[in-house]
Amino acid sequence: MRRSIDLMAIAISLGCLPLMVLPSLPSDEYWFILASILIILAVKFQGYFIFVTLFGLGFLWSTATAKQYLSSIEPYIDRILVVTAKVESVNTYVSSEIQTNLITPHYVKFSIINISDEPLPSPIPIAINWEQSNLIKAGQIWQLTIKTKVVHSYLNEGGFDKQRFAIANQSLLKAKVIKSALLEDKSNLRQIIADRCLSYINLFNNRGILLALGFGDRSQIETHNRITMIQTGVAHLMAISGMHILLVFSISFVLTKGLIFCLPQRFICFLLPIIIGWLSSVGYTWLTGFNPPALRAIFALSIWIYLRYKNNQISAWQKINRIIAALLIVDPLMILSESFWLSCYAVVSLIFLFDWLPLPKIVKHKKRWYLFRLLHLQFGLTLLLLPIQLYVFHSISVVSLVTNLIAIPIISLVTFPAILLALLFSFFDCFYIALWLWFVAENSLEWLFYCLNYLNLMWLNISMDFYYLSFIGWLTLIIMRTAIWRRFSFTIFIILIIALSPFYKQPDYLWRMDVLDVGHGLAIVIHNGKSAVLYDTGAKWENSSAAEQVIIPFLQWHNLQVEGIIISHNHNDHIGGLSYLHQRYPNAWLMSSSSGLPNNYNCLANHNFNWNNLNFKVLWPTKLVDNTENADSCVIHITDGRFSVLLTGDLERKQEHELVLQYKQDLSSTILQTPHHGSNTSSSYPFLNYVNPVNALTSTSRYNPWQLPANKITARYKELKINYHVTAREGQISLLFYPTSWQQKTMRHDIYPRWYHDWFGSLPFYE
Repeated sequence: MRRSIDLMAIAISLGCLPLMVLPSLPSDEYWFILASILIILAVKFQGYFIFVTLFGLGFLWSTATAKQYLSSIEPYIDRILVVTAKVESVNTYVSSEIQTNLITPHYVKFSIINISDEPLPSPIPIAINWEQSNLIKAGQIWQLTIKTKVVHSYLNEGGFDKQRFAIANQSLLKAKVIKSALLEDKSNLRQIIADRCLSYINLFNNRGILLALGFGDRSQIETHNRITMIQTGVAHLMAISGMHILLVFSISFVLTKGLIFCLPQRFICFLLPIIIGWLSSVGYTWLTGFNPPALRAIFALSIWIYLRYKNNQISAWQKINRIIAALLIVDPLMILSESFWLSCYAVVSLIFLFDWLPLPKIVKHKKRWYLFRLLHLQFGLTLLLLPIQLYVFHSISVVSLVTNLIAIPIISLVTFPAILLALLFSFFDCFYIALWLWFVAENSLEWLFYCLNYLNLMWLNISMDFYYLSFIGWLTLIIMRTAIWRRFSFTIFIILIIALSPFYKQPDYLWRMDVLDVGHGLAIVIHNGKSAVLYDTGAKWENSSAAEQVIIPFLQWHNLQVEGIIISHNHNDHIGGLSYLHQRYPNAWLMSSSSGLPNNYNCLANHNFNWNNLNFKVLWPTKLVDNTENADSCVIHITDGRFSVLLTGDLERKQEHELVLQYKQDLSSTILQTPHHGSNTSSSYPFLNYVNPVNALTSTSRYNPWQLPANKITARYKELKINYHVTAREGQISLLFYPTSWQQKTMRHDIYPRWYHDWFGSLPFYE
């Protein structure tokens, strides 16, 4: 019977896996056909095809859940709506007792209750960009006129997949406020607790981390602290997860067990510490807003308590198998969540480590061997977690073993317990005790970050070509445990050669050009698989840049070294990432038409140079200026002798006319980077006729205020029978050039086609 349950759990979990790789969700017709076939198999053959049947049910359930979620929000994308909505996010920016108009614009989670005064069957979650002067509080009910949009990810190799993340957390819908009116000004209990705690938390330098551990709000962690945590491998300790839920349960369990000794014997109950621990964990999960990782953790803890209470004599492998299946039954979309995979993978690694490399009995039961036990645990996890860490972050921290040995005891034994008790005493207005506890938490973080800043020495970015090498820890442990090296040494040697094959890998193309999806801006990478030249660097934003979020991850993914950077002109959406890229690649040469930049080479007409069998010829401008504008864009013609690319920056109609007069047929190119993002100011008929490209590539964002590319320009390219491609629609656009042919691939349709990469909502500017 136990084997049957475990087999059923595996089948259901495997049935949800296709949701990760499906290029599109099955239509209703195919879904019902598959469901009918499964019903016939189940009735006719009964238990003989139980595994296949449950696998099919898992597939049907997961795809139906995905279709249901999308269908519930798609009618409301890209529309102006009048809604009644309840605030779900706790305001942690400023206490609700302090009225101020100086609130930083930020996204607030709402639940839409009704639309146009018509109640909804179930509330729709939405994130609204709050720029109003009114103070927002959890529990309030507002009537809002909103303009909705959908989370639309930059899609590039190596980059963060925002669309997948949003669907996994069922938070695709976003909006901005046009008009607002407060209907009910009543704070809920979570907001009241936050208000009482904020008066203490705002006194300390590390308020962002205190808020993250106390309320699950990581949005206010300072950038330098965030980078330090990532690069030292301790960021997982500052995000509410299974470890924190387990700590809450353990602390409550131990405290309750200690208090039981003060009770008369007739009031002592064996289950009381477990019940109090579970209720405390649920309460903390509620306080942090039931974020998905915490919700998964509390659900897993509940199943574990149930299995323990039932006294089922099952192994740890069986428990984790059933818990994963139960989680996916409740919410199949969590299989798209990286945090779900990180949690499951970490637990599986722990079980594997203690099953296959257990500690000697003398070490297990001696308290003085605590450091050795912690070292065994951390070193084993560091090796076993390499594959998932590289897959998610594309990087590893060399010092994570040491930093976690310091951070885990500090956070679990000092910082987090102090915060939990501080939350309790702050709520009951025990001023001096609460202040002292917040002070303890703050000082523990100060000491921790002092150590982390000192140890933040080596953060390695790993190309995905070397991903298979990350399994070396697993292979070593399995080989040591099974001693298969004695009989299968040749097989092990072959596996090692396969893992090392990226060192000898050669690209199958002569050269390649990638137009990266950087939103409204431009960033193009020309490379041969080893070294690269960049044309423009995308925009710089308030707290980040396209260089950090898109360009660097792409370069690391392909293991490219930047040799040169060409800047078309000085507008932010083209030059924004230059300073950051120069920090990362200080030896890269710079070319531009601006006399105000430290150029190694000037971008002036008729300047030619060769790079890796490619000829770069500058066509425009004819003179240098201090602050370059659209008209001064550095225009470059790149050719391998057979195929060619024309890069135009933000060139405008007048300069296009000058180029036509001067170069005429010499403008002819296989590929054209559309001037000025497809604006009406460019792409004149004479210019397009002389360039006569096969494909035109436009870089712009979906929700840009200029509504680019312009409908008139899009129609012009179609009229001239030029294939027109837009990064906002297709993501990264890659061109691979071979000796006698070339090929174009797009991220959304060719490189990584997935149903969760679909264009949700209307196509206002691309039809």
